[in-house]
Amino acid sequence: MRSRAESGVAVSGFPRFLTIAGWRVNSYKILLAVGICVGTLATAAMADTAGLSPLRVGLTAMASALAGLIGARIYHLLVHAPRYLGAGSPRALWHTASGGMSVFGALLTFVPVSVISAAVIDVPAAVLWDQMAVGVLAGGFCIRLGCVCNGCCAGRETHGPFGVLLHDTLGVRKRRIPVQFLEMAWWVLGLAAFVGLWPTGTPAGSCALAVLAWYGVGRFFLEPLRESPALIGGRVRINQLVALLIAVGASGALILIAWRS
Repeated sequence: MRSRAESGVAVSGFPRFLTIAGWRVNSYKILLAVGICVGTLATAAMADTAGLSPLRVGLTAMASALAGLIGARIYHLLVHAPRYLGAGSPRALWHTASGGMSVFGALLTFVPVSVISAAVIDVPAAVLWDQMAVGVLAGGFCIRLGCVCNGCCAGRETHGPFGVLLHDTLGVRKRRIPVQFLEMAWWVLGLAAFVGLWPTGTPAGSCALAVLAWYGVGRFFLEPLRESPALIGGRVRINQLVALLIAVGASGALILIAWRS
């Protein structure tokens, strides 16, 4: 008889749920909150070094991040509209236990809220985005760790030497390509480069565009390694396409800024 681990049922490893004060809480939601806090503090620290108010900029970053959660969910619902329309239950629209948010969708609400917030605190939006770029890099690492615990964004099964025993959102445990860890490493490399080059003396908005380009490139190459990529029309990897557009758009904007300056 095979053991539970051998049969593909997760019996150990990264916990999907933690018990806090008697409540069973999803690990992803905990690390999502941690990531937002880490990103907020990192942004506040960078604002302080730039002579801006760390409190005002930090609160603005947190408000933008929380707004980004709404866009992240909307994007997921749009991409997977057939599934949710066929669910026949309104509860499915906000049930996120099996995943259901996208960092790309976060831009839908993150950007407009940050523009409005920048006007409120009287800081140019491009300057604010540069401060928040380091927060995105630092917070993104923690949030993707939540994906490891929850099992969302899981990699394809592999029998290669670099496979890691990980579970998906159903608890099925296999040797998988460690996509989440690879993306976390990409975040760390980006953060190291950001901190090492700050301040760069580049035009406002350049750092934010560089982070967008960096993430877009990494996500473009990592997306095909996922076990269940989001598909449009049964064949188009929508997240890979969006990653390519972001990488090309941000890189083009950087080149244009450099040429003008």
